[in-house]
Amino acid sequence: MMNCAFVCASLAETPREVYTSVTSSSYCAEVILPRVSQNKSETRIKYHVYGKAAEKFLRLKQHSLIYIHGATLRFDVQTKTHSLHGGTFTEVTQSFPIFNDVILAGRCIKDIDKEDPRAFKTTADGTMICSQTLGVSTGRNQSDLFNFYAINNVNDRLNLAELICNMTKKGTEMTLRGRLVTDAWNDKQTNERRTATKIQINKVNIVRTRDESKDKPVGSQTTVAAEENVASLWGGKTVEDSQDAWNEASGGGLPELPGQYSTAPVFVAEEPF
Repeated sequence: MMNCAFVCASLAETPREVYTSVTSSSYCAEVILPRVSQNKSETRIKYHVYGKAAEKFLRLKQHSLIYIHGATLRFDVQTKTHSLHGGTFTEVTQSFPIFNDVILAGRCIKDIDKEDPRAFKTTADGTMICSQTLGVSTGRNQSDLFNFYAINNVNDRLNLAELICNMTKKGTEMTLRGRLVTDAWNDKQTNERRTATKIQINKVNIVRTRDESKDKPVGSQTTVAAEENVASLWGGKTVEDSQDAWNEASGGGLPELPGQYSTAPVFVAEEPF
């Protein structure tokens, strides 16, 4: 199953070694993902690095800014916390664009109860919100469970919430793309600060079952040129060629693109949906 995360983060602490078993260890640091909007909180998450990348990771200091590419997102049901593992990373500056992308493939673990406002609701202004849970295989008949939600307004061209509500059920196979979003609020009884991190999806691919699609064959929508010698794209250059050229020009680093990191989090006063 697909499980990839591409995020920018700031180190909340200096990396340290942690033992994952009696004979193995990883190098870990808590990192902070910038908030996705003014009414959301920053996302705090543990990032684990393994193997040869550990030496480079240990050279980083608190408050270093990094871009993490292709890490695996995990969720611990017991502690209700997310974590990132592996992938590649590089140190960046505040001019680097902010990435917060998660791609997951798996199966939905429940049916949507349209009468349960925790699963589906429509607000007074017509906004639809639908929540679902995706099970993503981790091997050996084990899965991580990720809570995600879709939201759409009345005028949105793509009604993701309505699509999730009507097209998913227990066992539905799907691939989603979204972002890690954290809500923060004060507990009404204890006044303690609480947070909840979910995945807000912005794209989805739902796999139809054989029974649903057997009577509706999909025909080819592509017209192929009749010429034997098809012109190559980019003048025949390959991805490796482009990477070599960039490495020679920049010393191997990532490009400096416009963007900026967010400031301190803003907490919402009420408990979110």
